[in-house]
Amino acid sequence: MVPLGGLLPPIGLEIPCSSYAVDVPMKFDALGLVSLDFRGGIRVRVEANIAGGLGGVKLKIIGEEYSADHPTLGRVTLSQADIDTTPLSLLEVLGNMPPKFKNTLFHDFTLTIEKPPGGGSGPLVLSNTKTMTTLNDSLTVFPPQGAVYQLQQPVEFAPVGEPSKAVAQLLQLPMTRSHNP
Repeated sequence: MVPLGGLLPPIGLEIPCSSYAVDVPMKFDALGLVSLDFRGGIRVRVEANIAGGLGGVKLKIIGEEYSADHPTLGRVTLSQADIDTTPLSLLEVLGNMPPKFKNTLFHDFTLTIEKPPGGGSGPLVLSNTKTMTTLNDSLTVFPPQGAVYQLQQPVEFAPVGEPSKAVAQLLQLPMTRSHNP
C-alpha cells in the first residue's frame, strides 16, 4: 500500500481553480429555456482529514463566482451565498495505484439577473432552494486539471427568503475546472 501523504493536499492549503461551463440550460418561468456560458472560478481551503475508507479531506468553499452574458437577461451571475450552513465539500481517495479521487462539492448560490425576465426594474436576486451538489468521481489528480464536474440534480432558484416561490431552474452545469496557482 502506498502512503497517501503525497496524494492529498495539506490542511490549511487554499486551492484556486478557474472554471467554465458552456451551453448551460436554465429555465425561467417568465422566459422559458435559455442557454448560458458561465466563466469564473472557485477557491477551496482544506479543513480536515476524513477517516475511514482510503481517506481524504474536507474542503470549505471560500470563494466562488461565475458569470454569463445573455442578450435578453444581461449579465447573469452565480455567486457564493453568504451563509455558514453549506456542508463541507469532500475529496475522497478511491484508489492509490493509480491515484483516483472523488470530489463532491456542495454549493449555495445567489443568482443575480441584470435584466429580469418578464420585466421589472433593477437586478433580480434569487437563491437556490436546496444546497446543490456537483461531482467528479474519476479524478486522477487533485487539484483538477481540465476535469468536468456534473450537477447531480436540477436546482430551483427563488426570491431570497421565499423558497416556495421558485421562478428559475438550473437543469445542468457541466463545469470544467483547472487549478490555476
